[in-house]
Amino acid sequence: MRRILFLTASPRAHSNSEMLARRAAEGLAPGTATHWQSLTTPALPAFRDLRPGHAGVPMGRLGDLFAHIMLATDIVFVAPIYWYAFPAPLHLLMSHLSGWLDVPELKLHSGLQGKAVYLITAHADPDPTVPDQAEALLKRSAIWLGLSWRGALHGVADAPGEMPQSAVWDSAPDFLMQSERPRS
Repeated sequence: MRRILFLTASPRAHSNSEMLARRAAEGLAPGTATHWQSLTTPALPAFRDLRPGHAGVPMGRLGDLFAHIMLATDIVFVAPIYWYAFPAPLHLLMSHLSGWLDVPELKLHSGLQGKAVYLITAHADPDPTVPDQAEALLKRSAIWLGLSWRGALHGVADAPGEMPQSAVWDSAPDFLMQSERPRS
């Protein structure tokens, strides 16, 4: 059974990127388990690189997030593109993931192997190349971690609530159903 984890990174509640992700989730098969986790509320704790020892086992908020990641079959990163990059909470999560790799008892690397990963974004600039750098960062990280990159869905919207006017709105419910077919 698919267990899809949506990790939202927008500092705006009910953001356009989250709107698009919820629209994409409408196409999931009935009974698909979904879990939505905000990376902003409550805020993730600061990352501290504790090498050469190890970062320790994640506790509290990070422990919950780690558990959700390990239980998921699919991980959907949901974020706006600000100044051609992801917002800070998504970068912070990537730093924590890096730290968790240094904790042998977590078995993070083997636990991520083969999980499907997607990206859903919103950006205001209609230039289709705006999300390219951010997408490349996540795709490269996902592949390095052994995740199965399944692609990205980019919507264009600026003001709150504009996402339904985006060109990808109508096709969004099909996006997550492409899980059976690897994507480049």
